[in-house]
Amino acid sequence: MPLATGQGRRGRAGTLLRRELEAYECAAFLDGCLIFSEPEVVGDQPAHGSVFTLEGSAIVSAVKAAENPEKLGIIVRLFCGMHEGDATAKLVFAEPVHRACICDLHEREVEELAVDGATVELPVLKHCKFITVYVE
Repeated sequence: MPLATGQGRRGRAGTLLRRELEAYECAAFLDGCLIFSEPEVVGDQPAHGSVFTLEGSAIVSAVKAAENPEKLGIIVRLFCGMHEGDATAKLVFAEPVHRACICDLHEREVEELAVDGATVELPVLKHCKFITVYVE
């Protein structure tokens, strides 16, 4: 009997712990705790056929469809992988951009970004920081 009682307590505690962890997963300060340092690489292949090109020193870590099926745009996730210093990023798309915004890790919109035709300029990424961008 004590084992069953203990499991019940762990079950409630486990649920509480999962809720607390979910809050931390979305915390902006946590991404600074991750250290990704990449050597600088200069590509030599033409960018023809690309959805977008990246200007700046940020690193693209993901390009995917938005999780929400009602959103027709894409998610672009970038990070500052510089050993020291900050990274810049400008996304230049092959077609005009209708709108762009910064999202949290759950892809909830946080802040609208200025769009200039097919170009989206992102804010400076501090050392080891991530940014998630939704683009239509």
